[in-house]
Amino acid sequence: MKKLFVFCLLTLVIAGCKKETTSSIISGPTSNVDKQSAGSSANGLLAADTYKSLRIELQYAPGMQPQSQTLTNLANFLTERLNKPAGITFISRQVASLGKPTVSITDITSFTDQYRTIYTDGSQISLYILFADADYSTNGVVGVAYRNTAICLFEKTIQANSGGINQASRVKVETGVLLHEIGHLLGLTNNGSAMVTPHEDADNRAHCNNTNCLMYYSIETTGLMNMFNNSVPTLDANCLSDLKGNGGK
Repeated sequence: MKKLFVFCLLTLVIAGCKKETTSSIISGPTSNVDKQSAGSSANGLLAADTYKSLRIELQYAPGMQPQSQTLTNLANFLTERLNKPAGITFISRQVASLGKPTVSITDITSFTDQYRTIYTDGSQISLYILFADADYSTNGVVGVAYRNTAICLFEKTIQANSGGINQASRVKVETGVLLHEIGHLLGLTNNGSAMVTPHEDADNRAHCNNTNCLMYYSIETTGLMNMFNNSVPTLDANCLSDLKGNGGK
């Protein structure tokens, strides 16, 4: 069953998908290695046993380029958490519009298959991040981790709900969405990275039960948007222990 995680203002959607069982690596759009469930490649992203480096392909629709500080925050987060002795690199470029005001997961995956060019290969794992010029078909959703190495941020929605009077800053919202969704790809919470100490929210699976943690469920509802200071929530001690236990720093 495929697991679908969405970062949203009002709702969380989780559906299921098959865990990764493929052991061989085939580069290119026909590869199944990068088309598995979110969290299934947590160890591959965190540890250096199989993959020594990470390459991130970041694409954005016209007018949807993320803030430079957001990308700096992402790079710092990954450097602090991932064991990648051969380094982490970014490739960023503008791509076409998604072509419609509202998109579904089917639209996103079709777009990804058309425009993604970098795939996991050899000792290098790949991560794909798309900043879309569309809203999600579920009202209020601002980000989704829809594959084991793929994330989509609905930048149109983010820009409409940040940076204004009585709104959180755009950098804070972009960063919070990115890091929360990256957390799901890294197996948090209890979805690819085993818990060292039980701390999964019983009512909101794959989320931490600490109200101050980046992986707490309300961060993806009104919590993040209503915090008017510019601080982004961080992972708590239990989430950090889980990542370390699965090969991270």
